[in-house]
Amino acid sequence: MSNISRRQFLKSAGVAALAAGVLVGCGNVPGTDVPDVPEVTSVDLRVIFVDEKENPVGNSVDGVYETKVLKGAKRYDPKLIPAEKLPKGYELVSTDEVDIIADSTPMIAKVPVKLQGSKPASKSKVFLTLMFTTGGVKPRRVEVIANKVFDLKSNPNEMVCYDDIKDSLLEKCKDIEPDTTWESYLKIVDGGYEATVVMGVALKG
Repeated sequence: MSNISRRQFLKSAGVAALAAGVLVGCGNVPGTDVPDVPEVTSVDLRVIFVDEKENPVGNSVDGVYETKVLKGAKRYDPKLIPAEKLPKGYELVSTDEVDIIADSTPMIAKVPVKLQGSKPASKSKVFLTLMFTTGGVKPRRVEVIANKVFDLKSNPNEMVCYDDIKDSLLEKCKDIEPDTTWESYLKIVDGGYEATVVMGVALKG
């Protein structure tokens, strides 16, 4: 009886040790959130670093980061990217998850980065012409700051409206009463954007 009990004990101890070993070995593939177990299917993902206008940052070496994600994943967490894999001198704009573009091989995720210590642009310079309804007053060309970033390369039909530039306009031109319904298409010029539609204004008083 004592021999049987001893064999049973050793068998049980061996199974427990094996289970403990498996649990200790469980984890993720380094640098990913993919579990390191054979049953899980992973796919390649290419992270492309871009600026705030989605222009590529870096080169073919430091401008991309190759990793893996779970098959069927829809979004990617930038916090999984090792700091040393970011383009030199850059940091993440945000740690929010980004969409995965699945209709490419490998799949792609665009991760925005910015120069270390810099703030992402949130404003654009706009040039516009003021056309006075008051007789005898010549048109006035002014430079104002819009409280948004325009990207005519991605959206050539993007428009600017009065609310976008009113703070800057009224600060520069305190003598006018502008048309608050004004809006205009834009074109790219040196130093910023040009409004293609003039703004009708009247002199105060």
